[in-house]
Amino acid sequence: MGPPRPALLALPALLLLLAGARAEEEMLENVSPVCPRDATRFKHLRKYTYNYEAESSSGVPGTADSRSATRINCKVELEVPQLCSFILKTSQCTLKEVYGFNPEGKALLKKTKNSEEFAAAMSRYELKLAIPEGKQVFLYPEKDEPTYILNIKRGIISALLVPPETEEAKQVLFLDTVYGNCSTHFTVKTRKGNVATEISTERDLGQCDRFKPIRTGISPLALIKGMTRPLSTLISSSQSCQYTLDAKRKHVAEAICKEQHLFLPFSYKNKYGMVAQVTQTFKLEDTPKINSRFFGEGTKKMGLAFESTKSTSPPKQAEAVLKTLQELKKLTISEQNIQRANLFSKLVTELRGLSDEAVTSLLPQLIEVSSPITLQALVQCGQPQCSTHILRWLKRVHANPLLIDVVTYLVALIPEPSAQQLREIFNMARDQRSRATLYALSHAVNNYRKTNPTGTQELLDIANYLMEQIQDECTGDEDYTYLILRVIGNMGQTMEQLTPELKSSILKCVQSTKPSLMIQKAAIQALRKMEPKDKDQEVLLQTVLDDASPGDKRLAAYLMLMRSPSQADINKIVQLLPREQNEQVKNFVASHIANILNSEELDIQDLKKLVKEALKESQLPTVMDFRKFSRNYQLYKSVSLPSLDPVSAKIEGNLIFDPNNYLPKESMLKTTLTAFGFASADLIEIGLEGKGFEPTLEALFGKQGFFPDSVNKALYWVNGQVPDGVSKVLVDHFGYTKDDKHEQDMVNGMMLSVEKLIKDLKSKEVPEARAYLRILGEELGFARLHDLQLLGQLLLMDHLDSLTIPAAQARKDACTFFKDGGLP
Repeated sequence: MGPPRPALLALPALLLLLAGARAEEEMLENVSPVCPRDATRFKHLRKYTYNYEAESSSGVPGTADSRSATRINCKVELEVPQLCSFILKTSQCTLKEVYGFNPEGKALLKKTKNSEEFAAAMSRYELKLAIPEGKQVFLYPEKDEPTYILNIKRGIISALLVPPETEEAKQVLFLDTVYGNCSTHFTVKTRKGNVATEISTERDLGQCDRFKPIRTGISPLALIKGMTRPLSTLISSSQSCQYTLDAKRKHVAEAICKEQHLFLPFSYKNKYGMVAQVTQTFKLEDTPKINSRFFGEGTKKMGLAFESTKSTSPPKQAEAVLKTLQELKKLTISEQNIQRANLFSKLVTELRGLSDEAVTSLLPQLIEVSSPITLQALVQCGQPQCSTHILRWLKRVHANPLLIDVVTYLVALIPEPSAQQLREIFNMARDQRSRATLYALSHAVNNYRKTNPTGTQELLDIANYLMEQIQDECTGDEDYTYLILRVIGNMGQTMEQLTPELKSSILKCVQSTKPSLMIQKAAIQALRKMEPKDKDQEVLLQTVLDDASPGDKRLAAYLMLMRSPSQADINKIVQLLPREQNEQVKNFVASHIANILNSEELDIQDLKKLVKEALKESQLPTVMDFRKFSRNYQLYKSVSLPSLDPVSAKIEGNLIFDPNNYLPKESMLKTTLTAFGFASADLIEIGLEGKGFEPTLEALFGKQGFFPDSVNKALYWVNGQVPDGVSKVLVDHFGYTKDDKHEQDMVNGMMLSVEKLIKDLKSKEVPEARAYLRILGEELGFARLHDLQLLGQLLLMDHLDSLTIPAAQARKDACTFFKDGGLP
């Protein structure tokens, strides 16, 4: 046969190569159909080996003794078994720390004691990752991978993934990083032909959507809250990377990424000063081929952004908290109160350092030592693990409703609440149904929304619950419906974005005549933070022009309409105003429009133009006697400052009279400031509305009322020591004569006067009055006149035997008062 020919030997090898190439093409077509070929710089079926170094340092450059540094060295391997799928392996790691500096100021490093342990942890597991569409990165770590190790690997991946260049030399890209999605300035510095060989990226980390500086706990009782967020903005955080690319295969040959966090108050020209730096360096060593195409996605799928690595609380830390509380309890017995403040501060600080699991296990022991001190410390703690447990504890032990209300309200004032805190406050508000807890819920929702702009399940549950309470045109329980509407008004913008149907339900309450007038006006006020739409404005305009509606409802709709009226709205109001039959409505609207025309306030100049246009063919009615007719009052001042936007301030008041008498039934006072180019802000607003005060005024100030009778008794008790002139006026006014017999016991006499007052008030028509307070647009709560009556009964409980009100009834009324939320 002879020896085999070379051509015949080469044929099988050629067939194998062709089959391998065909299999590779089929694999590209079938395995990753959604991954673009140019989505990554790393080619499949290759392994990229890098020498990796990362150094973290902090201090003030130039002051060697005040600097600290840590360095990591590793061998990094990035395997690409499939297009857009990777396996990261790290090995041969060392961990070093600084132990001194040479004369030139360079850090001297040595291995740390746990370097071998760190190396084993880094090399124990490989990390799978994928970029399905070439944009968002998904990680598939092993379930036992420690979070801090995973975060280091995240940093390696984030620095290596460089997007492909385009024809543009400069562009802004939004890239997935360890700080979330970041706006990145991408620059091609040099090219070889059409291929980029040097690229740089720069980003402001403060603009990344997952960049959240660590903050400490804040007591809800602190006078100044939320300072951690402004303080975090005093730190400038940036990252810049320089990449050298292989001109032929386009992969990363070298890379240097520098991350800097500069404390601006102690910096010079925002460049030099107290700084923390992280520098990562990559140098390519080899790019061998691989044969493995296997890539198995794990069951655990995660993003590229850093995770919190808050350590669990060691047993000794929990023991220290318990010991501090025991020492604090002993001070009460030893009367060494001078140490109480320091020890209590130490207790609160230690509680903030505990994990959620540690607080759960430790809480029963703390309560057993001293439940009052534990309660105070948990409130002052301000951390999620403290506030959630305190609310659960109060609910579990069936604490006094007033105590629950106070604690819930305080917890809701903590800035940037967690989802868990919001859930607990919502559960408490739903169970208590009191003013304090529901207003607390509104504050918590507003604070939560600032840091969580997207809708979460907690927010959706709250919106659905509130909408359920105002179904059927707000014909449910009147007091609770009124409270729900006030609370909705406090967080209207958030609720409208989550559930647009909520506004439709509110508008039905505005249009309906089934609920009481108080509910209809509260529904109008619930729109105050919602964005006015054409449909909303149409409903409000119909209410304003409806002659059959009560005057104060029409005025409430008018004020809400004038937040953002159209030219057509103002035209209709101005045209119909001269023919208006309700003098209170006519006088108020005329005074309000007149004040707009005379106003110098910066924020209403556009509205002023609309009013002037509407008045070209009409004339305002004359504003009538302010002592009898409703009116709008405004006092304003505008100041121009050199090189700055003008500053204006306004004090506005509304006074609405009852058409049947000369008593005002509703009043409002508000202060507004416009400064430095920002939108106008309502600094403070106080409102009062009520009706049926005539019998109450008679009981208080009538001839036989409480105050004349009290003065009568006081004149007798002072035994003529009041000057004759004063005595004569009082006697003439109140009908007092020296021959009258009076109660000799001053205390009993006053108690009988109070008894008579309460009896008179109970026998007459009870007046209705409500007052509210808003600061910076946030309504803190409202109080009713009935609350003051119940508080008076509480103060008189010790003397109930001499009064006509049964003690049991008074206590029942007091419990009702606390259950309803008291005075938030």
